[in-house]
Amino acid sequence: MKAMILSAGFGTRLKPLTDTTPKALIPYQGKPLIVHQIIKLKAAGITEIVVNVHHLKEKIIEFFNTNNFGVRIQISNEDEILGTGGGIINAEKFLKNESFFLVLNADIISDVNIRLFTRTYALSDLAILAAQKRKTSRYLEFDERMYLKGRANEKSPEKLLYAFNGMHLISKKIFQLGYKAEFKDIIDIYTEQIAHGAKVKGYDVGSASFKDIGKKENLE
Repeated sequence: MKAMILSAGFGTRLKPLTDTTPKALIPYQGKPLIVHQIIKLKAAGITEIVVNVHHLKEKIIEFFNTNNFGVRIQISNEDEILGTGGGIINAEKFLKNESFFLVLNADIISDVNIRLFTRTYALSDLAILAAQKRKTSRYLEFDERMYLKGRANEKSPEKLLYAFNGMHLISKKIFQLGYKAEFKDIIDIYTEQIAHGAKVKGYDVGSASFKDIGKKENLE
């Protein structure tokens, strides 16, 4: 199975650090953020990783040209920032031959068991999202069987609300839905496709640790 690390963003919440250093290369506990993800993926048996780049992309490209992590790294370039959904669509040539591929954010540190997570898919699923009962400003609503219904609203039952942990398994079917490589949020793609009968499943990661290093207070 291949994996993709979302690394193209501007890292606005970490300014001024990200004025000169791309978010993926910001140090955390002695290593760049993206290295933490590569180590975790490699330990889970991933041998090929796609990294999307835009903001200060030359520095990320140079980083991988001068460092070898024992896995194949492929760069998916974005001339314009494409968001989480557009970035994934733009990486089609690297991922389209995988039945399912793993996607995670460069700035989320978690101890979710990736080997277990990557065994959860059913061929009928468009995607599986790592979800958790924790506080967030952007809840997702699932049904009783843990199928995604959409973004939470004022009528959403609290017991069906989960936070998204920035890790998902995505079917290659996503490349067959007609989306273009333009700015798009991946959750918007999921909710649009659910309205047309697609199945997006939630996977409760329970008490797994979660830290958003995109926030300066967590980085420190």
